[in-house]
Amino acid sequence: MNNVPMRVGLIGLGAVGQSVIQLLNQHASREISVVAALVRDRSRVRETSGTNLVTCLDGLLDARPEVVIEAGGHDALRAFGPRVLRAQCELIMISIGALADPALEREIICAAGEGDVRARVVSGAIGGLDALTAAALGGLTAVTHTTRKPASTLLSDADAANLSESREIFRGTAREAALKFPESVNVAAAVSLAGIGFDRTLVRVVADPTIDRNQHEVYAEGVFGTLRVMIGNVPSEANARTARLVAMSAVSALLQRRSSIVIG
Repeated sequence: MNNVPMRVGLIGLGAVGQSVIQLLNQHASREISVVAALVRDRSRVRETSGTNLVTCLDGLLDARPEVVIEAGGHDALRAFGPRVLRAQCELIMISIGALADPALEREIICAAGEGDVRARVVSGAIGGLDALTAAALGGLTAVTHTTRKPASTLLSDADAANLSESREIFRGTAREAALKFPESVNVAAAVSLAGIGFDRTLVRVVADPTIDRNQHEVYAEGVFGTLRVMIGNVPSEANARTARLVAMSAVSALLQRRSSIVIG
């Protein structure tokens, strides 16, 4: 095994980025070093553990990361993702709803080829993507992703207060969903990329007055049989709209790069 610490860069240091640093300090402080984080405002108070903060991509790349985690949102992935890949840095993408834009998806693929590195989609707030990717090889006939959220996060205060049972507020393709709910449907994008694509994956968004945390359910049918994955996410303490599992999935992807045995 390589004893030299892995050099990691971060794009964004909000709830997810700070959680990534905390998890690395807990589980891989000797194996992985965060060499820099790209932020808009260095003066903002954060849990950074002494991380080098930079305000431009050149500053991040000057720190010579071998892998960069994008945790800055859809605009950050658009602005910086292709340049990171062309600089021969592996890119771990979290804000993958942005890939519902076909032009950006093509640019990411081309940039990864030019840099001879990988752009990796992490599972984020869902599980089962490994099984879905495998099932797609045999042929998938249908994939449905249902997101259930507390009614207060999707409806006006008055409508949420009057809602007595669950209400479907959106049904359409994953591409439509990712563009309509850009801050909350990264999961649908991950499911689409793992399975049958943005235009064939059906997404349902449901306001549910009986739940207090976001739930995701993926149902797939195909030659392999049927698959159903359901998860109820505990939100991040720093941002209630972000699941704790998102940062965990990014750190897990880093650890897999050095692991002797890779599961899934």
